[in-house]
Amino acid sequence: MNRSLCKTLLAAFSAAALCFSVHFYSCKANASYDQTVQLKQQLSAIVRNAKTKPDTLIGVCVKVPESGRIVFSADGNTPLVPASNLKILTTAASLNLLGPNYRLKTELRGGLPDQNGEIQGNLYLRGSGDPTTTPPYDTPCTRPYEKFIKRLKEAGVKSIAGDLVADDSAFDREYLPKGWKDNYRLDSFAAPVGSLSLNGNLIEVSVIDGQCAFNPSCATMGVKLLDDGGAPLVERPKGSNIITVKGANNGNVRNQICVESPPLFAIGVFKSMLNQAGIKVKGQTRLIGKNGEAACVEELNLYASHYSLPVSEICREINHESDNLFAEHLYKVIGQISHGRGSADTGYKACQTFLSSHNIDPENLYMVDGCGLSPDNRITPHQLVEVLDTMQRSYYRRWFKDSLPHSGKGTLRGRLGGIDVRAKTGTLAHDSSLTGYVMTQAGQELEFSVLCNNTEIWNAVNAQNQIVETLSACTEKL
Repeated sequence: MNRSLCKTLLAAFSAAALCFSVHFYSCKANASYDQTVQLKQQLSAIVRNAKTKPDTLIGVCVKVPESGRIVFSADGNTPLVPASNLKILTTAASLNLLGPNYRLKTELRGGLPDQNGEIQGNLYLRGSGDPTTTPPYDTPCTRPYEKFIKRLKEAGVKSIAGDLVADDSAFDREYLPKGWKDNYRLDSFAAPVGSLSLNGNLIEVSVIDGQCAFNPSCATMGVKLLDDGGAPLVERPKGSNIITVKGANNGNVRNQICVESPPLFAIGVFKSMLNQAGIKVKGQTRLIGKNGEAACVEELNLYASHYSLPVSEICREINHESDNLFAEHLYKVIGQISHGRGSADTGYKACQTFLSSHNIDPENLYMVDGCGLSPDNRITPHQLVEVLDTMQRSYYRRWFKDSLPHSGKGTLRGRLGGIDVRAKTGTLAHDSSLTGYVMTQAGQELEFSVLCNNTEIWNAVNAQNQIVETLSACTEKL
């Protein structure tokens, strides 16, 4: 075969191969385009059918992390009520600022005892926001205090001449976030937040045969037993530490209610335990003063420390079980670490900083709490998806994704079985949300957020499930 003919055949084969390659790529591109068009039509129909009331708002955003493409958006940039989907942002910001292994510390500080075993000054119980001094994480919840008392005894302490002081200076004393409904006040899911906490800031009250008992048993709470002829009912008037039991002689009752002041509750329990251990407190039991007293505590002798679970496990509890108390604690912790004192405002600023530092526009974000219990919170589906995308590319990716429940687990119990999805749910009276990651049949992970406001909850949940099922069913990469 002569050289000219070889060149002619080689050129022909090359042209044919190029034509096949272009045709093959065109087929794949067309398949992907067709599926994207079909997906948009399917998702649009689901959103349209889910709007059963004139004022229902549904925002959806779906992103392909591989390419950075937003493949579907319906009111994706509209600020909406996220309910507990706000925990997505709180936990992401916490992992980024604190790291997965960070632990919150509770300390016991005071002067050394004299030759008679007496501390001449005050004894301080100092908190930094640990929410995990509660079963099952500490069982009993007073175990850290047992360790503290053991250390005091080992040091020869028999009495405290000064005050027993709750150092709650790491946080402000706005125990309940603004925007929480007043009828939540005694419910366990709306427990107050303090930098010194115990037992989830809850107390269990039992009245049996007209006799009242508390859990934890060493709690020092005032109680009124009223025989008013009605059915047994446990209450605590707003602003009061006095528990009222109505109908105390008309049957047995057991109820778990929130305390008024977390640090006062904790220090009261600690004092009771000191008394039981034979260590006398001669002064008052009080909160730390606002006159710079907290700055002096650091110079005192450290008797003992207790450390919380690591932040990665706290985040898992927040997202798996939608724990509001844990979320509010971390929200104020990141505010304290970044701005000097934990509050709703500094937590909000810390979350805004997290968004800005990862090139996510914080303009439509508005937070009054870190858990999403307030209907005043606002965030867009697109912002939530960008938080997911940031964490997907983050060093903290593993811990963040592990914090989200799989289908059938945590708050996804009974939902989306058989689908490879990790997502956070959210529910208020008229708002429902779902945000997370889903793997398609094509082996491609997608990021999504669905926020439904002014809706019938089960209708919204059904729409969210349909959206995730539709995404999961994609057989071609988008």
